[in-house]
Amino acid sequence: MNRLRIADRLTWLATLLAAVAAGAGLLAAGLYRDAPFWIEQARATDIATLFFAVPILVAGLLAVRRGSSVGRLAAIAGLLYLVYNYAIFAFSVAMNPLSLVYIAILGLAVWSLFLSLSEIDLGGAARTLDGRIRRRSSATALIAVAGLFGLMWLGQIATVASTGALPPDLVRAGLSTNPVYALDLAMFLPLCVMSAIGLLRRSSFAAFAFPMLIWLFLTSVGVFAAFVISALGGSDFAVAPAAIVGGVGVLTAVLAGLVLRPTGRKASDATPIGSAVADHPGMSATG
Repeated sequence: MNRLRIADRLTWLATLLAAVAAGAGLLAAGLYRDAPFWIEQARATDIATLFFAVPILVAGLLAVRRGSSVGRLAAIAGLLYLVYNYAIFAFSVAMNPLSLVYIAILGLAVWSLFLSLSEIDLGGAARTLDGRIRRRSSATALIAVAGLFGLMWLGQIATVASTGALPPDLVRAGLSTNPVYALDLAMFLPLCVMSAIGLLRRSSFAAFAFPMLIWLFLTSVGVFAAFVISALGGSDFAVAPAAIVGGVGVLTAVLAGLVLRPTGRKASDATPIGSAVADHPGMSATG
């Protein structure tokens, strides 16, 4: 069994567990044992996971079975989303009956990503996107969003370093540190920038542009849902931040959706995504 088959099986399992965890988070009263504000954030993430990330993962994996390289990239986007959010759940959500499930999802997603990226040909994947993705628009969006949130997080960190006062959201969440700062600044925002540069230079890093557009959309859904849940709980609706996040979500959804538009190519467009179909005869199967 080759690595891609193993990766796909791990992805299916991670997707199933994520659906269970998100459904439980939304339906099981008293599951979360955190501060009310942090519970709102967790449930907002559950909404994005159950109603958007899980369907994208399932659709991507089913497309992979048909040999679609775009489906492979969509599945990678879903895995990046699971790694990001279940790292937060594993490290920053108070332990509850599903803590082991959060850790399992994180582990499965990390190993599936590792196995997938060790096998696919990123240069071939980038060439598959060429002609499908709006290069300049997507690159501009990726860089602009990364710059906006990168500067925002750096400003908040600098304020804490100079004054010792935690940002209000951390105080409300009952946390002494923000996992979003670390994940965004260390990995995910740089990946947005590198994929944007890859698009402009037509390098292999362009392969990550489509996954990162989907990741930004999914992340925006979760953040926007948090604003809505907070407002429903009696807090003032944060109009300006919600508008920005909603705008990012709509923009990235449109740019990602354009990749899926018909181009006249056959399903065999999946061929470049691997080193070669002949070299990886089961790369598109989940077994």
